[in-house]
Amino acid sequence: MNVFRKLIRKEFGSTKYDQYVGSYHKKMLEDNFDYRNLKNEEIYNDIYNSLKDRDMESLKKMFDRLTEAMLMVVKISKTYITILAVFLIGTFFLVSRDLVPWITIVSIILMSSCFLYKTYEYVVNKFCYIDARIIIVYKSVLDQLLKGYRKDVL
Repeated sequence: MNVFRKLIRKEFGSTKYDQYVGSYHKKMLEDNFDYRNLKNEEIYNDIYNSLKDRDMESLKKMFDRLTEAMLMVVKISKTYITILAVFLIGTFFLVSRDLVPWITIVSIILMSSCFLYKTYEYVVNKFCYIDARIIIVYKSVLDQLLKGYRKDVL
């Protein structure tokens, strides 16, 4: 499961998450779907209505969790090239040494399994377009609500 899906499910529950994904699927099936338009009024209104009565402190915590999730996705994307390079260098190093063959094979299998996990993590988080769209709507709702609180305080 990708980072954005985990966050959305944690914040709103699996049922709401499935509704949001279904909403985007319906929009994508429409003939006039504009992939550049990241807004979805149905999801925006639902998230807004569920968050509008929250206090400032809980909205700030939600925003912090959202920021952490976004940073995690960026970190996964940025470190993948380094992980690939380390895997290739490590494999080349093990093969170039004159080690006992079973040690080399077991080491490469272990490194490969770790690399496959990191590749899976990278791909799942890199290509989660619908989840990313939902996160953008969620972020805009939080921005709007936090901006509203700031105006009320001033």
